[in-house]
Amino acid sequence: MAGWLLVALLAVADPALRERAGRASALVSYVAGDYAVAVGPRGEVLSPEELAEQGQFVREAAAELRAADAGDLARELDVLGGRVDARAAPAQVIGEAQRIAARIAQRFDLAVLPRVQPDLRRGQRLYRQACAACHGAQGTPPLPERLPLPTHPVAFSSKPEIARLSPQRVYSAATYGVPGTAMPSFGEALTETERWDVSFYALTLAHARGSERVRGEDLLRKAPRTPDYLQLAVRSDDQLRAALSRSGLSPEDREAVLSAVRAAFPSKAGRASR
Repeated sequence: MAGWLLVALLAVADPALRERAGRASALVSYVAGDYAVAVGPRGEVLSPEELAEQGQFVREAAAELRAADAGDLARELDVLGGRVDARAAPAQVIGEAQRIAARIAQRFDLAVLPRVQPDLRRGQRLYRQACAACHGAQGTPPLPERLPLPTHPVAFSSKPEIARLSPQRVYSAATYGVPGTAMPSFGEALTETERWDVSFYALTLAHARGSERVRGEDLLRKAPRTPDYLQLAVRSDDQLRAALSRSGLSPEDREAVLSAVRAAFPSKAGRASR
């Protein structure tokens, strides 16, 4: 027991090991977010390419954890990798991936939530400086012939394309990059706070200001309770839609509320960030 505690304390103290653990956590989070795109509820393969990528992410994450002296967590990922290879049901793989990602974050004291309320105005400025060249100033990437990259950047202006993304996942991508894509790490170029700012801002681009958002803001003012930025940090648009489906609102009003909470989320103290 004492030996395990010593390893854990050393891991937290060593920035290089913490960096490896952060990459592992990000990779496992990608699996938790995208496995259901690769495998259906009965184990049917929906996307062979996506399934191969999921398996590769698990193996890379396990290698990072072994290099970070976290062999016990790496062995858990070995088991998870076997389930991915066996095309286990999404509920099983996603739940296990989320649990392992949380254990990694806890042991290595990773920033999985913003420490302060994100600033959307600063996020907009940073997005234009660091992200717009590939993702487009308004969230629509340039055409492939104008921007030849091995993979197409995420279109943040597209509701279907960002449906499974949470600010936390965007933050992980900005912090560690995304293996196998042109997405680089901004872990040194931007501070932790700035990465949260740009991550929250990027997910407003599919909810451009208009009549839908105005209606959503009006509905929010009448709501007895709204999610704060800590709750929004870990929820994708699809997860928010699922929660709103129990509200009794019409589909159009639910989409309007979603647009409003992404663009003008309340702080823990109840004030809106704009």
